[in-house]
Amino acid sequence: MGENRIFSRLRRAYLLALSLIALALIGELVLVDGYLTDQERDAEIINVAGRQRMLSQRIAKMVALNPPADAADVEEWQLRHGWLKTELRGLPVRQELAGLDSLVLRLSSLAREGGGAGARVAEVDRLSNAFLLRMDAIVDDLSDIATRKVDRLQGVNKWLTLLTLFILFLELLFIFRPLSQFVRRQFTQIQTERQAQEEARHEAEVAVREKDATLRQLYALNSAIDEAALFASLRADGTVIHLSKKFRSLLGTDEQLANRSFAEILNREEGRQARMEEILRNVAVTPWRGEWQLVDAREQLRYLELSILPARRAGVDTDRFVLATDITESHLARKELNRMTERQIAEEKQRADQRARQTSEAQEKERLRVARDLHDGVGQNLTALKFSLESLKLEKTERNQADLDRLKRLAGDIIRGVRMATFNLRPPELSDYGLAITLERMARELSRLTGERVVCQVDTFDVELDPAVELNLYRITQEAVNNAIKYAGANYILVTLSAGDNLVSITVDDDGRGFDPETVKTRTDGSGLGLASMEERIAQLHGRLFIRSSPETGTRITINVPLPSRTTPTLPPG
Repeated sequence: MGENRIFSRLRRAYLLALSLIALALIGELVLVDGYLTDQERDAEIINVAGRQRMLSQRIAKMVALNPPADAADVEEWQLRHGWLKTELRGLPVRQELAGLDSLVLRLSSLAREGGGAGARVAEVDRLSNAFLLRMDAIVDDLSDIATRKVDRLQGVNKWLTLLTLFILFLELLFIFRPLSQFVRRQFTQIQTERQAQEEARHEAEVAVREKDATLRQLYALNSAIDEAALFASLRADGTVIHLSKKFRSLLGTDEQLANRSFAEILNREEGRQARMEEILRNVAVTPWRGEWQLVDAREQLRYLELSILPARRAGVDTDRFVLATDITESHLARKELNRMTERQIAEEKQRADQRARQTSEAQEKERLRVARDLHDGVGQNLTALKFSLESLKLEKTERNQADLDRLKRLAGDIIRGVRMATFNLRPPELSDYGLAITLERMARELSRLTGERVVCQVDTFDVELDPAVELNLYRITQEAVNNAIKYAGANYILVTLSAGDNLVSITVDDDGRGFDPETVKTRTDGSGLGLASMEERIAQLHGRLFIRSSPETGTRITINVPLPSRTTPTLPPG
């Protein structure tokens, strides 16, 4: 389409150039023709002017010989004089010619008179010479005018020639050159297309040969697949077009089973038939892959890995291709492996639970030992130090008394800290009193040791928990209360214990300064270890830990743990 526009544009430009050249040539011909006409007229005028000179000389000669001049010559001389004035109208030389009118009249009158008087002859001779001189000037003027016309014609002709050459140059530059390039491109394109056609023809021949070979290979492969693979081709409605020989052997039939429903052939149960029909309908949108079980000809359960793919063809409904792999052995092996793996995991979990229980018991024993050492050793020594400081008598100066009071307060703080550490390390008496009473005793003891207002409230709690669960819940609650005592600056700390049908819940509330839980978790100075320990213990119990707190709004920590009937068996203590 673009090449046609280029060719049409070049053709119009070429026609325009030819028209301009034709106009230039026609103009030149018209100009030359006009010049030739002017030249013919000028030649006739000059010829008549010369004849006028000749007639004036003849008339003067006839008068000099006495007889009168020939009347015909005089008449012709006068007529031609009038004709010259008419032809030269509009030219400056006509005025000069009109200036000869009196001379012509006088000379004509003298020429018609007879007699050869000397005066008359002299006058005629004088007039004739004057006429000749003035006619010579007129002829020269006419000659100059003709020369200027020739020069002007040559100039115009030169410009017309230059215009023609310029048009030819433009035609060469903008028409013939693009046209030659266009023709060259067309020729090159034709050559390229011809070469491409030759290559395409050669490739088509090669493709045909390869197609024949491929068809033969496919025919052989199809025969092999039919013998060795589970393959089926179906129509869009799910009926069978072809079922491979191995598929028929698996189903226990030698018939082709064409035009029968694939879902009915593959399944005996109506529910599974409906499921397969639904899968075949959805395959028109997206392929389906998955496992499928069926009963073979020997009434044994077989597992197949099915791939059902759409085969789209223009103008017809989408066919289906079914590729199947018998994975019965691998399925059974995987099932046995899973069973063995689950058994090993259960055994390993049981061993891990046992190790965790032993570790927890060892930790509690170590806590008890450290608590006894602190109580019997450091605690008693600090108590003795306090008593010694109280019994110490110094000079009652203000400075000595202030130092003594400061040492007493410091010793008291150290003793309370050691007692609180001993209390936290000492294993709780859960086996004797249970979780509810133990938490109440913890609240009273911490209130006594720290001076903080710690209250435990038990709503409804009449369930029996595994000792490991009780110990972990106690340690989590203890950590939450200790954090509130150390960091919250609260007026009160409330511990609430309750149990529902399937959940044990403990809530620790304080009205302290609060904190940002996310900021605490990301600290690297060790201040977030208590929170991490709580989360680790709650994970062992398969429970949930909720912390609601923000600066200056207090803190609520909620611990939810499912009852033993809803959890896995015995859990490891912390």
